[in-house]
Amino acid sequence: MLKNSFIILLFCFFCLSISAQESGTQEKGKESIEELDKLDQGNNLERKQYKNISENNKDRVINAIKLLTIVTANFGDEVPDSKTAFEKIKKDYQVVLRYYYRRAYIASGKAMVTLEKDITALLGKFAKNYDTKTQNLLAECADVITNQEQTQLVENSGEGSKVIVPYREIAEAQQKLRIAYGQMGLATDMSREDRFYDSIVHYRIAKDYGIKILSDFKEAEADKKAISDKYGKDLSDNRNQIFAQQQSAK
Repeated sequence: MLKNSFIILLFCFFCLSISAQESGTQEKGKESIEELDKLDQGNNLERKQYKNISENNKDRVINAIKLLTIVTANFGDEVPDSKTAFEKIKKDYQVVLRYYYRRAYIASGKAMVTLEKDITALLGKFAKNYDTKTQNLLAECADVITNQEQTQLVENSGEGSKVIVPYREIAEAQQKLRIAYGQMGLATDMSREDRFYDSIVHYRIAKDYGIKILSDFKEAEADKKAISDKYGKDLSDNRNQIFAQQQSAK
């Protein structure tokens, strides 16, 4: 009786194993010719259109992946699920290429369209993160400039002590801040148009101006270094570099 039960158990396990194998899906881009033909159904016009999508959008996708490689390394911990989303984007791009080189142009083009939507969504999340960082940084700059202006007013009234920062330097900082806010305005406009790649470029420029303002108001090298350390990750990112790699190279 025990032996029969054991045989029945083995048979059930074998059947479940076969069923699992049959239900398992082939990795995308590595399907059999028959399966690929089913995915690549369409007329010649559709085939040409999707082939053009795969070819014409390739450079844009590569550039976006390069940017995401850097921003995910620098700020991925601040954007929930961004690292997982980026890993999926890289794998999905491989699928696009597999279909394309196998001449399954409709499957490749459709995969490219989906991929670009995912890239746009992830860049959009990072653009929001950049917006918050830039807003806070430039607000800090505005406060520093205001404090220096007020210090000058006290000095001019004869009630203060020696002026720390000449008016010329304050005027230069004001000009830099206007430029920074102008760059942030461009970034915001581009974000509204879902041009998140371009918006991040302008957020970076705005942050660069902001960090320069804060550093210029410091006289001691130790104080300047403190600013550089505080915004070290932003400075590396502004140069399109990964902060962790720069630190390990030192």
